[in-house]
Amino acid sequence: MTNCSVGVCSLAVSFPQIIRTNDYWLDRFPHLFERKRRNTRLDNYGVDIWSQEVAPYLSDSFRGSVERRVLGEGESSLTLECAAAREAIASAKLSDDEIDLLIVASLFGEHIGTGHATYLAHQLELQCPAWNLESTCSSALVALENAQALVQVGGYRNILVVVSHFGSRTVEAEDSLSWSMGDGAGAFVVGLLKPHQGILGSKIVHTAQTCGAYLHELVTDAQGQPQIRTRTGENASMLAQTAVDFVRQCCEAAVAKAGVSLAQIDFFAFNTPTAWYASVCTRALGIAPERTINLYPRYANIGPVLPVANLYHAVQAGKIQENDLVLVYTKGAAATAAATVMRWGDVALGKMPAPPISVTFQDEIVQPANISNSSATTNNFSRAKLLASNPKIQQQMLEIYLLDSLSSLLQVPREKLDREQYLAVLLDSLTAIMLKNQLATDLQIQVTLSQFLGEQSIASLAELLLNKLALVNLISTEAIAPAEREILSL
Repeated sequence: MTNCSVGVCSLAVSFPQIIRTNDYWLDRFPHLFERKRRNTRLDNYGVDIWSQEVAPYLSDSFRGSVERRVLGEGESSLTLECAAAREAIASAKLSDDEIDLLIVASLFGEHIGTGHATYLAHQLELQCPAWNLESTCSSALVALENAQALVQVGGYRNILVVVSHFGSRTVEAEDSLSWSMGDGAGAFVVGLLKPHQGILGSKIVHTAQTCGAYLHELVTDAQGQPQIRTRTGENASMLAQTAVDFVRQCCEAAVAKAGVSLAQIDFFAFNTPTAWYASVCTRALGIAPERTINLYPRYANIGPVLPVANLYHAVQAGKIQENDLVLVYTKGAAATAAATVMRWGDVALGKMPAPPISVTFQDEIVQPANISNSSATTNNFSRAKLLASNPKIQQQMLEIYLLDSLSSLLQVPREKLDREQYLAVLLDSLTAIMLKNQLATDLQIQVTLSQFLGEQSIASLAELLLNKLALVNLISTEAIAPAEREILSL
């Protein structure tokens, strides 16, 4: 059995009935946009692929979010998961008795603590074992990897995988993170396919570098019931800094294991947790944008459901045909990044979900940013010039550099900015990450996001940066003994 062809036999998705547009926040929380309504273009500012691709979205308060499906009255994680599961079983032309194993990855379901695979099995009236699995946004591919191995060794014939994401209830409505959170469920059956079809090669790595990107806390709601609350963590910038490296590492290794090349792949299904993520992936791999799609405008971030939804809509739109080579890539924060290459089989689809309200076909076409070759450094500023200058004018040089950088980042006139302005008033989380990345590139020092908050002004940030540069320069001096260098580093 180890040489048998195993892969996806059917696909199904299920989404809530409520489609929430941006008007929900504009009507209820207009105060959130008093500061954010400004043209925050970042032309010629990006220092890497991620920052270049995010640039076109900085002028949009919602960062490319258009619609998202959210749970309504009478809906729950179980109801959506059941609907997707039943569609996947029926599409595969199987009976419930022919499902040998249920693997469930439910992110932010109603049950806090252990997963609810057994609850779902009971709801579906399945008699097979039911296991929980979790790897954040990569859960679908990790479950597929496990299911393939189990079928190949002959332990199981047909394995039902159900993944879901219910993020809308885990974030505060006034937190900008809520704009990107959607709900939904997906399911697929893994079993035997025709010869030479199915999974050909995979690569999975851990993403420990992104630990702390999101924080999940246990709180109680108005009725005293426990629930998970999610917010952006201090290490959120690592999601951007590692994006290109992870997609290249996983995808290049997966195609090598499959014995093919990236040029031979007919379709790429990337997870799309942000409006620009598909563009980042196509740029990183050097592939044509028309070989993938971007469902973020339709569904926003639906976590582990993203690869299932991308594959479903690609097949439905005729972008994937039987025997096509397909590469699926996902990245989960503080979990895993994964890429799988498969020869697509005769995959049956469940019912089509409700169409979007305002999102068009054109909105889901991947359009990489137009990149200029101009330098990102303002006014020929450089770390070397700063360190070589008279110490008496270094503070002034850094303040001018920061003011010019902020003027470009926020697209506001230089004279509208003042050295005593608080950065917390000027920056949101995304623009803070952009500034943080440029400081790391131009000055070769790291600044935490928390150092942009509170009463930190442009002038005090310049002073902080000078102190960091002085310490780095002192530590790197050969005259410092190793023991003293270690003390200084601490």
